[in-house]
Amino acid sequence: MGIPTAVRTGALFILLCVQQPALASSAADWAAWVRQQVNQLPASRAIAARQEQWLADNRNAAQPLYNPALNIGYEDSVDVTKTLGVSQTLDWSGKGRALGEARQQRDAVAVLRADKARADLLAQSLRALVAYDAAHARLLAAREQERQLMALADLMRRREQAGDVGQVDARLTMLSVGQAQQALAEAEAMTTAAVTRLREVMALSSPAYPLPEDATVQGLAIRGGVDTRLAANYDLQLAEQQLALAEQGVTVADRQRNSDPTLEVRFGKEDDANLWGVDFSLPLNIFNSGKPAYQQALADSDAQRALLEKTRNDIRARLEGARDNFRQQQRRWDTWQQLAESRLDDNDALLKRVWEQGELTTQNYLLALNQSLDTRLSGIALREAMQQAWIEWLQQSAQLDEWLAALAD
Repeated sequence: MGIPTAVRTGALFILLCVQQPALASSAADWAAWVRQQVNQLPASRAIAARQEQWLADNRNAAQPLYNPALNIGYEDSVDVTKTLGVSQTLDWSGKGRALGEARQQRDAVAVLRADKARADLLAQSLRALVAYDAAHARLLAAREQERQLMALADLMRRREQAGDVGQVDARLTMLSVGQAQQALAEAEAMTTAAVTRLREVMALSSPAYPLPEDATVQGLAIRGGVDTRLAANYDLQLAEQQLALAEQGVTVADRQRNSDPTLEVRFGKEDDANLWGVDFSLPLNIFNSGKPAYQQALADSDAQRALLEKTRNDIRARLEGARDNFRQQQRRWDTWQQLAESRLDDNDALLKRVWEQGELTTQNYLLALNQSLDTRLSGIALREAMQQAWIEWLQQSAQLDEWLAALAD
């Protein structure tokens, strides 16, 4: 059974349960901004430069094996002999062709490594945005709690002076205000950490667009299950390319065992007579047959094949874990919304009205306010966990950029 429908999933990912800064934006604007911002990061330029370096190294390694040689000879004996010749070692065994095919494999590995680095950077950016949003929501909730308690403390102080309430109720209120400072300090610390992380990853102190309130992914981000998305995983693709490169290394090592002949053609004069000649030489692989290098290439190929199977198993487990974790977090978030979200909208006003009517003691009123805050914070935590699980699933299934592109269109 696959992940729930794309429309529902996309909407759940970006739902917010707190008021965001006044900046109207659609899901398309937000997604386009994220992609543009990530592409402009110094880290993105570093990835592109690193990829070009890898490709340049591959081009350098794929240069022709042998250059021609110019040979000049002079011999002074009974007759003076002068010769000028050109020699060339011939790649009869096809080493250059095998090395060229190996270069193509290395180019594919370089491109894959760069694509994976870009996907990782995009995932880090999205995680930083989600963490910032959650920290901002916690800070707003903690500040609202402090505001309510400060107002209540001021009211209790005036009523105590007027003799309407007892000293115990007034002190309990002041103690609650003091306790709220800890929650506020923790929220501020988490916000500072989230801002710091956002600066590190996206070079921003705050996002230009808040997370949109609703969106759809048009079916692109949830296409197929684990088996379908397994082949798209970057780590698995890299392992497959590394195996192909190792197998090509066996071919190269086998070709290297063969000797390549050298052919020389020379012209000159011996005294007054013209001469020409041809030399042909072929190395004899007597002392160094190249067999150890060939055996090493075979062993490397076997090791890469075994590593590929391990990688496939590991990635399948990660994909299944990411899918299952998202489903669990989504269920918990759904349950919280059904049970608590609507009841929190007017809960504070209801508690205040019941307390003012004398149906609720001050102590129970303060406990109820703290419970309301805890419930709000649990909702924020559940929403953040669900969003982070969604990002993890998209990253493991190599769909992050595809999902953002669907939102941006």
